Amino acid sequence: MNNERLRSLLEQYFNDAINDTDREELLNYLNNNPGEILSTVDEDILNLDGAPEFDNDRAQKVLADIKADSRFRDTVTPVVPVIPKNNIFKLYSGWLKIAATVLIFGTVGVYFVQRQKTGAVKNNIAANTNAKIVPGSNKAILTLASGKSIVLDSVANGAVANLGKSQVNKVANGKLVYDVLPNATHAGVNAVLYNTLTIPPGGQYQVVLPDGTQVWLNSSSSLSYPTEFTGNSRTVKLTGEAYFEVAKNKDKPFYVEMNSVQVKVLGTHFNISAYTDDNDLTTTLLEGSVQISKNGSLAMLKPGQQAVVGSNANAITVSKANINEAMAWKNGYFMFDDDNIVNIMKKVSRWYDVDIEYQGNFINQRFGGTFTRSKSITDLLKNLEQISNVHFKITGRRITVMQ
Repeated sequence: MNNERLRSLLEQYFNDAINDTDREELLNYLNNNPGEILSTVDEDILNLDGAPEFDNDRAQKVLADIKADSRFRDTVTPVVPVIPKNNIFKLYSGWLKIAATVLIFGTVGVYFVQRQKTGAVKNNIAANTNAKIVPGSNKAILTLASGKSIVLDSVANGAVANLGKSQVNKVANGKLVYDVLPNATHAGVNAVLYNTLTIPPGGQYQVVLPDGTQVWLNSSSSLSYPTEFTGNSRTVKLTGEAYFEVAKNKDKPFYVEMNSVQVKVLGTHFNISAYTDDNDLTTTLLEGSVQISKNGSLAMLKPGQQAVVGSNANAITVSKANINEAMAWKNGYFMFDDDNIVNIMKKVSRWYDVDIEYQGNFINQRFGGTFTRSKSITDLLKNLEQISNVHFKITGRRITVMQ
């Protein structure tokens, strides 16, 4: 398990948002890798600004609380690792620091700033306690050229299909890789076959294309691509949002097509947000260079720039990008920068797979702040309520935004 996965599971645990499968994975990992987890906690997770110090008594109490946690006790019998005495305090005070850091980040450090005068602080979100709304996770549907659909989060790691000269492999939870088979001899090996990877609401996934290009897809997105890049170019089609790290090939440019908009690259890192229910299509460049075109209009981007194309216009506007905001979703966060409530709730709807309805006029309500995507939707909505005139009601999988 890598550090990013471990951090995500720990945050879900402390936010009470971890599911049964992930909970068992976390506990088994902690039991079976005491030395590695100690190193990870010391070197990675605990090196965070603002993490408070705690004494040994409080650290031991956290240890006792974790071992007594019914969510763990009901699934796997804990195996207590043998750890040198001088490391016990470091390890379990580390657990307390993790909890405190997540709490600080989720409440005090995660703030929302309203751009207009607000009323009294409130915390009266109305919720249906029977609603089962959890943060998104790794899930996707792969549709093969034959029309067959494979629910990737329901299949084991390993070979998923052989297509043309490529073998499709699920190599980890949330990652698909196309491996080229130059000596393939099966039927249809020379055909140009197209696959579509569809990410449902509440999902995310990563795919490594046959040329080595890596693509991370956000919720409510899809990517269509050939199982082999032939000819003088590489072309894929995107709806929704994706981050690309394109494999360099100066003789075969890479194209991303979204309706009438096209992005051309040779080898670079960039993010595209092209949801059909958004007014603008946004391309943010992190490394290299890209060319944006729409119906004859052209624009070149340099690293740190962003291009915005209106859905009903051909003009392309280039400006300095907020890289952190553009990449927040891939890094596990929501980041709002003077956003209106409608745009915020679009992101919430896609990630938590909920429907949104509005009662009232919210045109002047604007917010800024950062929020981890692993936390519960109730916590997010409570933060919004506390500093605004907005109220929320949860009914099943529907969230009503009210004044």
